[in-house]
Amino acid sequence: MLSKIFRSQKSGQAAFLLMLASLLSYSAGLFRDRVLSHTFGATYLTDAYNASFLIPDFLFNLFIAGALSVAFIPIFTSYLKKDQKEAEEVANTVITFGTLLLGIIGIIFFVIAPYIIPAIFSSTPAEDHTLIITMTRILLLSPILFAISNALGSILITHKHFLAYALSGFLYNMGIILGIIILHNQLGIYSAAVGAIIGAFFHLSIRLLNILTIKYKFRPTLSLKHKGVRKIFWLMIPKTVSLVSWQAMLIVYTLVAYTLTEGSVAAFNYARNLQSFPVSLFGIAFATAIFPFLSEDAHNNAIRKFSEDFQITLEKILFFAIPATIGMLLLNREIIEIILKGGAFDESAVNLTSSVLFFFILSIPIEGMVHLFARGYYAYKNTIIPMFFALIGYGINIGLAVLFAKIIGVIALPIAFLIGTSVQLILLTLFITKKISYFNAKNLLVKILKIGFATALMAITVFIIPQFLSTSFLTLQLIRIIVGAGIYLLITYIFRCPELKFFSDLLSKLKNPRRA
Repeated sequence: MLSKIFRSQKSGQAAFLLMLASLLSYSAGLFRDRVLSHTFGATYLTDAYNASFLIPDFLFNLFIAGALSVAFIPIFTSYLKKDQKEAEEVANTVITFGTLLLGIIGIIFFVIAPYIIPAIFSSTPAEDHTLIITMTRILLLSPILFAISNALGSILITHKHFLAYALSGFLYNMGIILGIIILHNQLGIYSAAVGAIIGAFFHLSIRLLNILTIKYKFRPTLSLKHKGVRKIFWLMIPKTVSLVSWQAMLIVYTLVAYTLTEGSVAAFNYARNLQSFPVSLFGIAFATAIFPFLSEDAHNNAIRKFSEDFQITLEKILFFAIPATIGMLLLNREIIEIILKGGAFDESAVNLTSSVLFFFILSIPIEGMVHLFARGYYAYKNTIIPMFFALIGYGINIGLAVLFAKIIGVIALPIAFLIGTSVQLILLTLFITKKISYFNAKNLLVKILKIGFATALMAITVFIIPQFLSTSFLTLQLIRIIVGAGIYLLITYIFRCPELKFFSDLLSKLKNPRRA
């Protein structure tokens, strides 16, 4: 029974499941931010809470995170095709080593936190240091739980099981929500950190359940000299460098934001979470779903199939990301008011967060494409080129943020992010052409023109509706969203965009699984 619930073989079905699960996860994430903002506002408390993630996230990105999946999946796939037992030995070594390593390092940072936090946040008040130190210590358990969970998630993706992988994000957010609602009276802001640990346990639990449905058994193993293990670790190095650089960029962003208006750190994180919603829903979901299939294409040296899979996925990302970007730009402030305003989150917090979100929104389609293009390299076991381009992008991000934050305030951060991410995408595009030699640029241009025309009509509709309709604020925004989306889907239907048929076919298969 569990196997039937979790199993998903085809890339289209996988993408659909990941999109639905991402929608559920980010809906929970938005509710999490609403609960957090209403309870604690955009204040020094939420600034300290967001800052307390920096060290745990840094450790996770340094040793596990996405580096594991991009290095693990291609290698594990090749071993799985040859020898199940040897594939398990590779996987078990990675899990055992990662857990032990993060456990030891976590203990060390637990001890030295009172010394390094004041050094990192030297410009913040001493009372903030106490908050950050305590929450950092609580959150140091999360890298260990996520290390195990991400390793299991990579195994599940290799077996083309996607549902539990995607739903884990929803459960993580629910853990934070429960922590705040149940414990905030007793623990204050610490309830959010405790909730994050509860969520991390939930994140791991559903993947453990899914692992029981596939042919895999965990046994503590440390075969560090195994050829496959060593190859994974070597492939992880460039991606790890990229992730550590990403984390360093976030640390700089946080430190810069701490020197600005109170609540700037919280505003940045709220805006980033809202911007990440469509990126995850359309960019990461499609890129993750196609990745094992791109890896198989690369392994079989099927260049034409690789090019076709890549282009179809790119067009799907743009089909959804472009209208999402324009729609969010038009409803930028309204989104903040609906989701976050109220309680301790006042008008000034709305103004600050909406200004940051506006510039973050512009990077949605660009960041979505970066996820796909990077996986195009990873499928060929090339993690070095994406690393160099990521470093260039992050360097631009950091330089521009530091240079302009004092001049234009916190909006310098999303503007710097937009420019740096754009440079990263351009570089990734220029150097992948040989791997997608059957890519049809003319078809892509025609698709973009269709999307652009439909998006323009959608935007006009969303803009003029308030001129002709007078109703409650929430009702008006819902009407604008529904009618705008309807116009876009109608025009793309008239243009016969295959993405619409793609999803109608998937819905039909889900209703009638025997026909799939």
